[in-house]
Amino acid sequence: MTLQLQTGTAAAAFKMTGGIYTLTTLELHSTNPADITNQLENMTRKAPNFFQQTPVIIAFDQVTPEQPPIDLYKLRHSLQQFGLILIAVRGGQENHKQDAMMAGIPWLPSPRQRNSTEEDSVEGAETNVVIMQKSRATGNPAAETPSQRQTAPETQKTTLIEHPVRSGQQVYAEGDLVITSPVSSGAELLAGGNIHVYGSLRGRALAGVNGNTDARIFCLKFEAELISINGQYKMPSATNNSDPLWGSSVIVSLEEQSLHIKKL
Repeated sequence: MTLQLQTGTAAAAFKMTGGIYTLTTLELHSTNPADITNQLENMTRKAPNFFQQTPVIIAFDQVTPEQPPIDLYKLRHSLQQFGLILIAVRGGQENHKQDAMMAGIPWLPSPRQRNSTEEDSVEGAETNVVIMQKSRATGNPAAETPSQRQTAPETQKTTLIEHPVRSGQQVYAEGDLVITSPVSSGAELLAGGNIHVYGSLRGRALAGVNGNTDARIFCLKFEAELISINGQYKMPSATNNSDPLWGSSVIVSLEEQSLHIKKL
Protein backbone atom coordinates (compact mmCIF):
# COMPACT_ATOMS: atom_id res chain seq x y z
CA MET A 1 0.00 0.00 0.00
CA THR A 2 1.27 3.45 -0.91
CA LEU A 3 -0.45 6.65 0.15
CA GLN A 4 0.61 9.93 -1.43
CA LEU A 5 -0.55 13.15 0.17
CA GLN A 6 -1.19 16.16 -2.03
CA THR A 7 0.33 19.30 -0.58
CA GLY A 8 -0.63 21.76 -3.28
CA THR A 9 2.89 21.75 -4.72
CA ALA A 10 4.25 19.97 -7.78
CA ALA A 11 5.68 17.13 -5.70
CA ALA A 12 4.62 15.77 -2.31
CA ALA A 13 7.17 16.10 0.49
CA PHE A 14 6.78 12.42 1.41
CA LYS A 15 4.79 9.30 0.73
CA MET A 16 3.53 6.66 3.15
CA THR A 17 4.24 3.03 2.31
CA GLY A 18 3.48 -0.24 4.04
CA GLY A 19 6.20 -2.69 4.98
CA ILE A 20 6.75 -5.99 6.81
CA TYR A 21 9.52 -6.13 9.41
CA THR A 22 10.71 -8.91 11.67
CA LEU A 23 11.29 -7.57 15.19
CA THR A 24 12.74 -9.07 18.33
CA THR A 25 10.08 -9.78 20.97
CA LEU A 26 10.87 -10.12 24.67
CA GLU A 27 8.11 -12.33 26.08
CA LEU A 28 7.97 -11.59 29.79
CA HIS A 29 7.44 -14.43 32.24
CA SER A 30 8.43 -12.32 35.23
CA THR A 31 7.69 -8.70 36.05
CA ASN A 32 10.55 -8.52 38.54
CA PRO A 33 12.95 -5.84 37.17
CA ALA A 34 15.94 -7.54 38.82
CA ASP A 35 15.20 -10.84 37.04
CA ILE A 36 14.93 -9.10 33.67
CA THR A 37 18.11 -7.08 34.20
CA ASN A 38 20.08 -10.15 35.33
CA GLN A 39 19.06 -12.13 32.25
CA LEU A 40 19.97 -9.24 29.94
CA GLU A 41 23.33 -8.90 31.67
CA ASN A 42 24.03 -12.60 31.17
CA MET A 43 23.12 -12.41 27.49
CA THR A 44 25.28 -9.37 26.80
CA ARG A 45 28.17 -10.80 28.79
CA LYS A 46 28.21 -13.85 26.54
CA ALA A 47 27.80 -11.84 23.33
CA PRO A 48 28.78 -8.19 23.97
CA ASN A 49 27.90 -7.01 20.45
CA PHE A 50 24.66 -8.93 20.12
CA PHE A 51 22.38 -5.98 20.90
CA GLN A 52 23.20 -2.80 19.02
CA GLN A 53 20.32 -0.36 18.62
CA THR A 54 17.94 -3.32 18.37
CA PRO A 55 14.21 -2.44 18.27
CA VAL A 56 12.15 -4.71 20.51
CA ILE A 57 8.56 -5.37 21.51
CA ILE A 58 7.71 -6.31 25.09
CA ALA A 59 5.02 -9.02 25.19
CA PHE A 60 2.81 -9.46 28.26
CA ASP A 61 1.00 -12.49 26.80
CA GLN A 62 2.33 -14.85 29.50
CA VAL A 63 1.97 -12.41 32.41
CA THR A 64 -0.92 -13.24 34.76
CA PRO A 65 -3.14 -10.68 36.53
CA GLU A 66 -1.71 -11.89 39.87
CA GLN A 67 1.82 -10.77 39.01
CA PRO A 68 2.88 -7.34 40.25
CA PRO A 69 2.87 -4.42 37.80
CA ILE A 70 6.07 -3.27 36.13
CA ASP A 71 7.27 0.31 35.67
CA LEU A 72 7.53 0.76 31.90
CA TYR A 73 9.56 3.97 32.27
CA LYS A 74 12.26 2.13 34.21
CA LEU A 75 12.05 -0.92 31.95
CA ARG A 76 12.56 1.22 28.85
CA HIS A 77 15.60 2.84 30.47
CA SER A 78 17.05 -0.55 31.43
CA LEU A 79 16.60 -1.87 27.91
CA GLN A 80 18.37 1.15 26.44
CA GLN A 81 21.40 0.44 28.65
CA PHE A 82 21.75 -2.92 26.88
CA GLY A 83 21.25 -1.51 23.37
CA LEU A 84 17.55 -2.38 23.09
CA ILE A 85 15.05 0.23 21.90
CA LEU A 86 11.49 -0.37 23.14
CA ILE A 87 9.10 0.48 20.30
CA ALA A 88 5.85 -1.18 21.47
CA VAL A 89 4.08 -3.24 24.13
CA ARG A 90 1.98 -6.25 23.13
CA GLY A 91 -0.93 -7.96 24.85
CA GLY A 92 -1.49 -8.26 28.57
CA GLN A 93 -4.28 -6.90 30.73
CA GLU A 94 -6.07 -3.58 30.53
CA ASN A 95 -3.65 -2.07 33.06
CA HIS A 96 -0.72 -2.92 30.77
CA LYS A 97 -2.45 -1.11 27.93
CA GLN A 98 -3.09 1.94 30.11
CA ASP A 99 0.48 1.95 31.44
CA ALA A 100 1.82 1.87 27.88
CA MET A 101 -0.37 4.80 26.88
CA MET A 102 0.77 6.80 29.91
CA ALA A 103 4.41 6.10 29.04
CA GLY A 104 3.89 7.12 25.43
CA ILE A 105 4.57 3.60 24.13
CA PRO A 106 2.35 2.13 21.39
CA TRP A 107 0.22 -0.84 22.50
CA LEU A 108 -0.46 -3.80 20.18
CA PRO A 109 -3.01 -6.57 20.70
CA SER A 110 -1.70 -10.10 21.11
CA PRO A 111 -2.53 -12.60 18.32
CA ARG A 112 -5.32 -14.02 20.48
CA GLN A 113 -6.76 -10.56 21.17
CA ARG A 114 -6.47 -9.60 17.51
CA ASN A 115 -8.22 -12.78 16.36
CA SER A 116 -11.03 -12.17 18.87
CA THR A 117 -11.51 -8.64 17.57
CA GLU A 118 -11.52 -9.83 13.96
CA GLU A 119 -14.11 -12.52 14.73
CA ASP A 120 -16.36 -9.95 16.40
CA SER A 121 -15.98 -7.68 13.38
CA VAL A 122 -16.88 -10.47 10.96
CA GLU A 123 -19.93 -11.50 12.98
CA GLY A 124 -21.27 -7.94 12.91
CA ALA A 125 -20.36 -7.22 9.31
CA GLU A 126 -22.67 -7.29 6.31
CA THR A 127 -22.65 -10.46 4.23
CA ASN A 128 -21.33 -8.82 1.07
CA VAL A 129 -18.22 -7.60 2.93
CA VAL A 130 -17.35 -11.14 4.04
CA ILE A 131 -17.87 -12.45 0.51
CA MET A 132 -15.58 -9.80 -0.90
CA GLN A 133 -12.85 -10.85 1.53
CA LYS A 134 -13.25 -14.47 0.50
CA SER A 135 -13.13 -13.60 -3.17
CA ARG A 136 -9.96 -11.57 -2.77
CA ALA A 137 -8.23 -14.39 -0.86
CA THR A 138 -9.34 -17.43 -2.87
CA GLY A 139 -11.07 -16.31 -6.05
CA ASN A 140 -14.04 -18.56 -5.18
CA PRO A 141 -16.47 -16.88 -2.75
CA ALA A 142 -18.83 -19.84 -2.47
CA ALA A 143 -16.22 -22.52 -1.97
CA GLU A 144 -15.00 -21.80 1.57
CA THR A 145 -16.38 -21.12 4.99
CA PRO A 146 -14.50 -18.73 7.33
CA SER A 147 -13.17 -21.71 9.34
CA GLN A 148 -11.87 -23.37 6.18
CA ARG A 149 -10.18 -20.14 5.14
CA GLN A 150 -8.33 -19.92 8.46
CA THR A 151 -7.00 -23.51 8.30
CA ALA A 152 -6.08 -23.62 4.61
CA PRO A 153 -2.30 -24.13 4.31
CA GLU A 154 -0.33 -21.44 2.56
CA THR A 155 2.50 -22.43 0.25
CA GLN A 156 5.46 -20.08 0.59
CA LYS A 157 8.18 -19.85 -2.02
CA THR A 158 11.75 -20.83 -1.24
CA THR A 159 14.24 -17.95 -1.31
CA LEU A 160 17.66 -18.75 -2.80
CA ILE A 161 20.71 -16.56 -2.05
CA GLU A 162 23.84 -17.43 -4.01
CA HIS A 163 26.21 -14.77 -2.68
CA PRO A 164 27.86 -14.38 0.75
CA VAL A 165 25.79 -12.70 3.48
CA ARG A 166 28.10 -10.20 5.12
CA SER A 167 28.20 -8.61 8.56
CA GLY A 168 25.35 -6.16 9.10
CA GLN A 169 23.18 -7.66 6.36
CA GLN A 170 19.77 -9.21 7.08
CA VAL A 171 17.95 -11.69 4.84
CA TYR A 172 14.28 -12.55 5.38
CA ALA A 173 12.21 -15.25 3.66
CA GLU A 174 8.53 -15.99 4.22
CA GLY A 175 9.14 -19.66 3.38
CA ASP A 176 12.39 -21.65 3.33
CA LEU A 177 15.69 -19.82 2.98
CA VAL A 178 18.62 -21.42 1.13
CA ILE A 179 22.09 -19.84 1.26
CA THR A 180 24.79 -21.38 -0.94
CA SER A 181 27.60 -19.16 0.38
CA PRO A 182 29.12 -18.32 3.78
CA VAL A 183 27.21 -16.27 6.35
CA SER A 184 29.53 -13.89 8.20
CA SER A 185 29.54 -13.00 11.87
CA GLY A 186 27.11 -10.12 12.42
CA ALA A 187 24.79 -11.21 9.59
CA GLU A 188 21.23 -12.31 10.30
CA LEU A 189 19.01 -14.88 8.57
CA LEU A 190 15.27 -15.03 9.25
CA ALA A 191 12.79 -17.44 7.71
CA GLY A 192 9.22 -18.53 8.25
CA GLY A 193 10.32 -22.04 7.30
CA ASN A 194 13.64 -23.87 7.26
CA ILE A 195 17.10 -22.35 6.86
CA HIS A 196 19.75 -24.16 4.78
CA VAL A 197 23.31 -22.83 4.73
CA TYR A 198 25.61 -24.68 2.31
CA GLY A 199 28.70 -23.11 3.80
CA SER A 200 29.86 -21.72 7.14
CA LEU A 201 27.24 -20.19 9.43
CA ARG A 202 28.88 -17.60 11.69
CA GLY A 203 26.01 -15.14 12.09
CA ARG A 204 22.50 -15.52 13.48
CA ALA A 205 19.89 -17.91 12.08
CA LEU A 206 16.25 -17.62 13.15
CA ALA A 207 13.89 -20.19 11.60
CA GLY A 208 10.15 -20.59 12.09
CA VAL A 209 9.79 -16.89 12.93
CA ASN A 210 6.07 -16.95 12.06
CA GLY A 211 5.26 -19.74 14.51
CA ASN A 212 6.43 -22.83 12.62
CA THR A 213 7.61 -25.26 15.32
CA ASP A 214 8.58 -27.85 12.69
CA ALA A 215 11.19 -25.58 11.12
CA ARG A 216 14.83 -26.74 10.98
CA ILE A 217 18.25 -25.17 10.55
CA PHE A 218 20.81 -27.01 8.41
CA CYS A 219 24.40 -25.92 7.86
CA LEU A 220 27.68 -27.41 6.63
CA LYS A 221 29.91 -25.59 9.11
CA PHE A 222 28.32 -24.66 12.43
CA GLU A 223 29.90 -21.58 14.05
CA ALA A 224 26.75 -19.56 14.72
CA GLU A 225 26.44 -16.59 17.07
CA LEU A 226 22.79 -17.43 17.72
CA ILE A 227 20.24 -19.97 16.54
CA SER A 228 16.50 -19.79 17.09
CA ILE A 229 13.39 -21.73 16.11
CA ASN A 230 9.97 -20.26 16.88
CA GLY A 231 11.45 -17.91 19.50
CA GLN A 232 13.48 -20.54 21.39
CA TYR A 233 17.14 -19.60 21.11
CA LYS A 234 20.67 -20.67 21.94
CA MET A 235 23.92 -18.74 21.69
CA PRO A 236 26.47 -21.40 20.67
CA SER A 237 29.30 -18.94 20.00
CA ALA A 238 29.23 -17.99 23.67
CA THR A 239 30.03 -21.56 24.76
CA ASN A 240 33.28 -23.45 24.69
CA ASN A 241 34.42 -23.79 21.08
CA SER A 242 35.86 -27.22 21.92
CA ASP A 243 32.32 -28.61 21.65
CA PRO A 244 32.48 -31.55 19.21
CA LEU A 245 29.61 -30.05 17.18
CA TRP A 246 31.47 -26.77 16.64
CA GLY A 247 32.53 -26.51 13.00
CA SER A 248 30.56 -29.62 12.05
CA SER A 249 27.66 -30.15 9.65
CA VAL A 250 24.54 -30.05 11.84
CA ILE A 251 20.78 -29.96 11.93
CA VAL A 252 18.94 -27.91 14.57
CA SER A 253 15.39 -28.81 15.58
CA LEU A 254 12.88 -27.79 18.23
CA GLU A 255 11.68 -30.57 20.52
CA GLU A 256 9.58 -29.98 23.64
CA GLN A 257 10.39 -26.25 23.66
CA SER A 258 14.13 -26.91 23.58
CA LEU A 259 16.63 -26.68 20.73
CA HIS A 260 18.51 -29.86 19.81
CA ILE A 261 21.67 -29.84 17.69
CA LYS A 262 22.74 -33.04 15.93
CA LYS A 263 25.44 -33.93 13.45
CA LEU A 264 24.32 -34.48 9.87
